[in-house]
Amino acid sequence: MAKAGGAVRVLIVNTLYPPAQVGGAERSVAQLAQGLVGAGTDVSVLTLQSGRETVEAVVGGVSVHRLPLKNLYWPYDGERRSPVRRAMWHGLEAANPWMDGAVDRVVERVRPDLIHLHLTTGFSLSVYRAAARRDLPLVQTLRDWSMMCARASMFWRERRCEQRCGSCAVLTSGKRARAQAVNHVIALSRPVLETHQAAGYFRDAAASVIGNAASEAVVAARSSLADDPVVTFGFMGRVEPEKGIEVLLRAATGLEGDWRLRIAGRGEASYVEGLRRAYADPRIVWLGQVEAADFWPAVDVLVAPAVWAEPFGRVVVEAVQQGRGVIASRIGGLPEAASGAGAATLVEPGDEDALARAMGKVLAEPERWRFAGSGAPTWTETSIIDAHRAIYRQVLVRRSSRISAERDQE
Repeated sequence: MAKAGGAVRVLIVNTLYPPAQVGGAERSVAQLAQGLVGAGTDVSVLTLQSGRETVEAVVGGVSVHRLPLKNLYWPYDGERRSPVRRAMWHGLEAANPWMDGAVDRVVERVRPDLIHLHLTTGFSLSVYRAAARRDLPLVQTLRDWSMMCARASMFWRERRCEQRCGSCAVLTSGKRARAQAVNHVIALSRPVLETHQAAGYFRDAAASVIGNAASEAVVAARSSLADDPVVTFGFMGRVEPEKGIEVLLRAATGLEGDWRLRIAGRGEASYVEGLRRAYADPRIVWLGQVEAADFWPAVDVLVAPAVWAEPFGRVVVEAVQQGRGVIASRIGGLPEAASGAGAATLVEPGDEDALARAMGKVLAEPERWRFAGSGAPTWTETSIIDAHRAIYRQVLVRRSSRISAERDQE
């Protein structure tokens, strides 16, 4: 229920929350939660952690409830499990009743007016069930493909899935059924929204497209070509096949001219080490997980070579904000994210020759790409907060009208 002062009480649910962090989703969810608090919304966050006890703390004005994951293992530690163990994990995730009690206790304690779901991997169907028991309205943001794909990527055996496989259809059937209870669905890009709707998800839900926004940050200036004539390409994100990291490495090592490649991000330890050995080039710098403020000052052009249908691409928005050039795959939400860049090129996903040609053009025109100029992103922090608050109001008004109509019929 709302506070006496009229503030809407929202419970945001996401698999991870800072300081636990895998990628841009956690930063975007934290940005949203803290922005909503600043705008007067009462926000709590429900998330998961690797320990055995529930941990509660206030982070940036947000009350955060971290629940222990009740499954076979913690999947975000960089360790590689056997196919059998992974299959068992996903089988339990499809309908895991052991998460229900802990989720129920948090929902009962917070007593939200509505629940806003983001990434729900690890929670199984527990949040949907908790909402249904209390007739709470649901808003859901699609930040990956986990509602349709057990791997959350629609990518398998180094190939993009053109349609769902049978095993994923079975493993996500519970989520598809529960999605029909969602009142308003938000997608980061139109391709993500339309693909879910075409697969029969969110049939009765209102729908919106709201992208990510880069955090407000000081634009990192680059040195002149006279001071630093070497063009530096940058990659930032999870180091994994679907991100196109191998396509980028093959394209880069065939380039002529003076260049560097800075790779920021984490991945499975054995996979990353294998890449480092295979591409042992002194021009390639492996940074590991770094903050954006330590990445952008030395980068001229961001390369986002995803071979999966990236839902949006927050790092691309950050590149636009930083005035960096962008080379991105023509897939998923990446074209939308790159649309405001001062200098940008799109290439077909997985085409290393096309990527090499695009990078070669950067080397031929370094001045243009190094000083591309800050673009105008489609979404800002303020516009995203305003859009979410408007959706919350609409959902609660519709719920109130429905309850009133039901009472009139009694």
